[in-house]
Formats: sequence, C-alpha cells, structure tokens
Amino acid sequence: MNEKLGFEKNKRIRREFRNKAKTAMIGGKTHHFRSEFEWHWARYLQFLKDKKQIHDWQYESHRFLFEGVTRGPYSYLPDFLVFEKVDEAVWQECKGELDSQSASKFQRMAEQYPQDEIELVMQRIPKKGNAANRLDRIKRKQWVRRVIDASKIFRQVKGLI
Repeated sequence: MNEKLGFEKNKRIRREFRNKAKTAMIGGKTHHFRSEFEWHWARYLQFLKDKKQIHDWQYESHRFLFEGVTRGPYSYLPDFLVFEKVDEAVWQECKGELDSQSASKFQRMAEQYPQDEIELVMQRIPKKGNAANRLDRIKRKQWVRRVIDASKIFRQVKGLI
C-alpha cells in the first residue's frame, strides 16, 4: 500500500474548529467576537446580568504582558472580565480546544499576575489525550480558579438566551 494519507514529509494536516468570527450587538454594545463560542458565552453573561446574577462583563478589555519571556507567548488577552459584584471581578477564557500555548499562558498568569483569577470555560471537557492531560495539569497546579463546562450550561439555558 503506497498511499500515505497526508502524512508525507513537509505536509501538515490542518484541523478546522469552526472558529467563525461574529459581530453582534449584545447589551446595547457591538462586539467583534473571534468565535461563535465566545458569542454564545457573551449572550449567557448578558442573560446573567439581566437576571442580576452578575454585575457586568467586558469583552477583551485588557492585555497582560509577560516579562522575561524568551520563547512562547509574550502576552495574554483574556476573553472576558466578569464583575460578579461591583468590586469583585474574575477573568474568563473560552476554549474549544486546549492547546499547549494556552496552558503556558495560564501558567505565566499564575506566576506573574497571581492577584488576577482566571476561570477556564471549556466548550466541552476533554476526556482523554493531550488536551485532557493539559487540563488535569492546569487544575492540579491551580493555574485557574475553576473549569466551567459550557456544554452543560448551554443545555440548561437552551431557549432562554
């Protein structure tokens, strides 16, 4: 069998995660979301705000710069800043696929900005493979405050948002 199925030398197989950018008005403001997952999560946050379960939320409002980095990610732009109360806020990062670069960002945030808490919002929780191992390490090292399974939340609020 001579067929190599795309694994020839110098040939990469590209995955498509359906990361379609979306522009939408939510809460009276126009936002340019990088993915439909972020758009859905913003709609959920606005639902919580309307129900007075959170005070407010912002999309991509601050970029963190990492000092002393020679390779890997030099900065981090969290997806959402969620104000649970007027004076209490937490960063939330939406991830469909948990890659090694994201894990590095969480580690660097925990080391260089320990006062800023991050919640990881997963489109679905990986059960096995590299992504599951990365998630386990992130939780074990406490680089994030908690991991949120968005698929469960979206099933619960289906038809409400």
